[in-house]
Amino acid sequence: LDEVARGRELDQFAGDHDAQLSITLRAKNAAWSPGYVQQGAGRLGFVAGVIPGRLVLPASTPGQPPILVIAFDTQAAMAEDPRQSALREFTLSLDVPQVHRSEQPFVRMRDAAIALAASMEGLIADDKGEVIRAEALDLIGSHLERLYDVLEEHDLAAGSAQARRLFS
Repeated sequence: LDEVARGRELDQFAGDHDAQLSITLRAKNAAWSPGYVQQGAGRLGFVAGVIPGRLVLPASTPGQPPILVIAFDTQAAMAEDPRQSALREFTLSLDVPQVHRSEQPFVRMRDAAIALAASMEGLIADDKGEVIRAEALDLIGSHLERLYDVLEEHDLAAGSAQARRLFS
């Protein structure tokens, strides 16, 4: 009974503290080709993922989950002539419990979003299409720091083996 109660407690904790953040980058004017997105993201260290339409920012330690993921339309990525495919948006995401705090994942996410939006003439938006300002990103970052503290207090530090198993 004690183990069942502990299991329920862990499940509740995981449900309350599982954070997956995403930012949408939208084209202001001209649509982007998949190659253009790959080129812009590549300058920031992103590499092609296993799944078409996915780019990942690898962790500093081999074998760890990626720090960030860029996702865009799979059909556009697999098109016969990707230069003819048009993307109006893509998503930059972070699976918080999977990435160690020392990687500074949110800072890197914020910086990547700002750099990509500037270089690609895009807007940073939430999943509802509302533009996100830099001040709002800073506020999200401070909330995220508190979440990291809570995870560490429960011996489930983000990026640890225990956290990756519990939040997978």
